Amino acid sequence: MKILNTVILLLALVICPAVLRAAQSDSIDSAIIPIPSSSPVSSSVPVPSSFQVSDNTAAPPFILNSSTYLSAYQLKINNTDNNYLPFYEDLNFKYPVLKNDLSIEASGWLNYDFLTNKYAHKTNTDFSYGYLNYTPKQLPVRIKLGRIYSWFGAANDHYDGLELMLNSRYGMGLDAFVGSEVDSELHDTPGGVTTGGRLFYNNSFLGVGGSMFYAGNNDSISQERWGLDGWVKPINMLYVFGRYYYDMVDKRAYDGTVKVSLTPVSKVFIDAQYGLFNPASLIDKTSIFWVFNTESYRNLNGDIGYRILDDLSLAIEATKYMYSSEGNSYSYGGRLNYDKQPYAIGLELNKVDSTPTDYLTTRFYVARNFAMGFYANIDAIYTSYLGELNGYSHSITGHVAVGKAIINNLKLTLSGDSIDGPYVRHGGFAMLSLKYSL
Repeated sequence: MKILNTVILLLALVICPAVLRAAQSDSIDSAIIPIPSSSPVSSSVPVPSSFQVSDNTAAPPFILNSSTYLSAYQLKINNTDNNYLPFYEDLNFKYPVLKNDLSIEASGWLNYDFLTNKYAHKTNTDFSYGYLNYTPKQLPVRIKLGRIYSWFGAANDHYDGLELMLNSRYGMGLDAFVGSEVDSELHDTPGGVTTGGRLFYNNSFLGVGGSMFYAGNNDSISQERWGLDGWVKPINMLYVFGRYYYDMVDKRAYDGTVKVSLTPVSKVFIDAQYGLFNPASLIDKTSIFWVFNTESYRNLNGDIGYRILDDLSLAIEATKYMYSSEGNSYSYGGRLNYDKQPYAIGLELNKVDSTPTDYLTTRFYVARNFAMGFYANIDAIYTSYLGELNGYSHSITGHVAVGKAIINNLKLTLSGDSIDGPYVRHGGFAMLSLKYSL
């Protein structure tokens, strides 16, 4: 049960910021068709400077993204089947005001549950972000003013205020923000002061950065975090990345990661990673989520890949999870990837030894770009439990998406998901996405 609580909380902590960041992106194509890298090992990207100064002479386009979701699923809670039929609408846009300099960007969503009062009331809305984005032409500065979500190393928050990004020609830069916290489930102190930032230096050989974060009010400090991160690439075949984030309130590290990527010969790829995590440190001490059991854990991962052909690769991996009180769990398996336009095809097999039961997973996916702007992908996962879990011996998850670039500035995507398993029963999800730019 501790693992399930931890997973649910991590989804709330990780997916929500990821959705916000994805919503700010100018392109949603990668989310529609997840074409994997031809390398069997996940690529390691050095910590970048905040942004690149644009020298485009044309005005940035007007961009409008609309995503409409309709879901139907069943959850078993206290031996009772609960049915849900929620509707979601997510809308975000970017509108240029001054040529290459000033734009308005905003996002918000609405949901409505047709069957239950899942959120204590049938309708729920949120203004995710909305700000003025000022990036003067040929100057190494970016300023945002409004409702913002910032993420700079150990410094991350959702707030109303000001964000500043500075770069210099010598590789040094500063990302900083200050504002008033926005009320949410993760922190229940709206109006409290929040501030943070990251000072960094990058060149072609290495990058280093230091970050800090503070949130609180006149009565108390709800969060205070400090962090260091860095990467080094002494030779083309070797890349090392590390970060260490410390919670000053809890007096303990909450994220410490070291990753090494090695390419000893042209067709062999090796990744090794060690990490320690304390998810509770990302939660405001005044939040209701503080009551969850979010025990700390460490993980050790190894991944070895071989490129059979330029477009065909094989990899094996193993991971050990070490929990602070619940013991250890293990995951090991392999994957085969083929990646050559217009196709991307993959097969993954994985065995997990865990509590309350061990299980086997098989995943198959295929994606293709067609002529006339059509694209499609299919992703299916079958999980077999070695012991029954909530009355289930297996679970099945499926995803299908099709899309078309109707004209150069209008793209349409329709996707559907299905899941049936011990935690979500008879679930169906559909999404209609429109992207318009002018």
